[in-house]
Amino acid sequence: MLKIHEKNCVPIIQSTSKAISVMSREVSVTTGSRLHWGLLSLAPATGREFGGIGLMVDEPSLMLSARLSSTGQDTIICSEGCYSKVAAAIDAARRSLAGPLRERFFSVELHSEIPLHCGFGSGTQLSLAVAKAISVLSGEPALSSVELAQRVQRGARSALGVHGFDSGGFLVEGGKRDPAEISPLVMHADFPEDWKILLITPVNQAGISGILEADAIQQLGPMPVAVTEKLCRLVLMQLMPAVLTRDFAGFSSGLTEFGHIVGEFFSPAQGGIFAHPRMVELEKLLISKGIQGIAQTSWGPTLSVVCPSSDNAEKVSSTILQNGYGELCSLRTVNPLNHGARIQSSDGA
Repeated sequence: MLKIHEKNCVPIIQSTSKAISVMSREVSVTTGSRLHWGLLSLAPATGREFGGIGLMVDEPSLMLSARLSSTGQDTIICSEGCYSKVAAAIDAARRSLAGPLRERFFSVELHSEIPLHCGFGSGTQLSLAVAKAISVLSGEPALSSVELAQRVQRGARSALGVHGFDSGGFLVEGGKRDPAEISPLVMHADFPEDWKILLITPVNQAGISGILEADAIQQLGPMPVAVTEKLCRLVLMQLMPAVLTRDFAGFSSGLTEFGHIVGEFFSPAQGGIFAHPRMVELEKLLISKGIQGIAQTSWGPTLSVVCPSSDNAEKVSSTILQNGYGELCSLRTVNPLNHGARIQSSDGA
């Protein structure tokens, strides 16, 4: 799908040969999805707010290519749902450039997209990928994901996807004291490669985001200190060590408990421990069969199940399908993504 975003400016080009070289250069960015398993704090009387734990996974993935445009306007090729987000990211990234660089235009094409509003952090990955491509095309290849996030106004609450764009892996962020701050990354580790993640996404239902998300958080009020303490204990004393020591039993039981504590706090805003009522039923079924490692990602509706192997993930999938959830949900087994976004730059013909 092709859409054009126009801006009445003319790029400054000093010579024909230079123009050909600059205009033909293409930058591609590939990144995965972010699973957000829950916040650690909300509206505390003192101390840091938000924080959280999550994981980067290789699918669904985003891949885009970008180059300078010589047409006097931006060109965007993507789905209708992503168009406004790409356009906004281009505008924000362009405003951060210096002097005559602000007069440039860009052609951006999305070759694969992360589904919107499913708990995969699509908005952050898309905005950062656009900002990264523009920064490389503009001679700033070394900008960090935090610097890019500040340019495109991401990381207002969670910074897991911001840090994950740079590093991948299992992530713990420490929360923020100031609204303008990007929450610092306090722990990053490679996630065991043989552990697989089964993603269960209910069809025809989207998680909340944007203004609705902000309103829901506002209505919840402060998270009790005792809840934050439980969550922090689980992260520090169980989940982090389990990742480092490859203790699947410890990690899977800890993640299930973590997901329940977070879900209970957010249940007034999302209608239950999970955003989709049938996911509550499904979790009970899985737990009755000894399956752990279950947690909703962000506002859902996707449920994630961490499995110790590919064979185990297939067995869990079969259990779900055999119990009639196949028509309700789409299933996908994915791998942990233990590296940051891939950036490639080439000069085309």
